[in-house]
Amino acid sequence: MNQVIRAATLALGLAMTSATAVLAQAAPAPVIRTVLAENERFLVVQVTSQPGSLMPWHSHKAHTIYAVTDVNFKIEEEGKAPFLLSIKKGEARVEPAVRHQATNATDKAITMIVTEEK
Repeated sequence: MNQVIRAATLALGLAMTSATAVLAQAAPAPVIRTVLAENERFLVVQVTSQPGSLMPWHSHKAHTIYAVTDVNFKIEEEGKAPFLLSIKKGEARVEPAVRHQATNATDKAITMIVTEEK
C-alpha cells in the first residue's frame, strides 16, 4: 500500500511540475516600462519587452523611438494589415501619432527609449 501511495505522490508531483512548466512557457512575458524623465509636456520611457510579449492597444501622439538593442516588433494598427517594424541598435526614428499594439517578434529582450509629447 505504501508503494502505491509513493507512486501516486510521485506521479502527482511530476504532473504538477509539468503543468507548471507549461504554464510558465504559455504565460505572456512582461513588458517593463521605466520613466526616465517627465514634465508637463513630455514623457521619456525606457521600454524593455521580453520575447513574445504584447503591448496591448495604446495610443501615442507624435513620438521618437531610440533602439538600445535591435528592435523587431509585429505592429498592428487599426484598419491596416500587420507589419514588422525593425530598427537597428543605435538608430532613432520619428513616428507619427498612432493607435496600435506591438508584439516582440524576436527570441530576445528588446529595449528602446520612447519620447512622446503628452
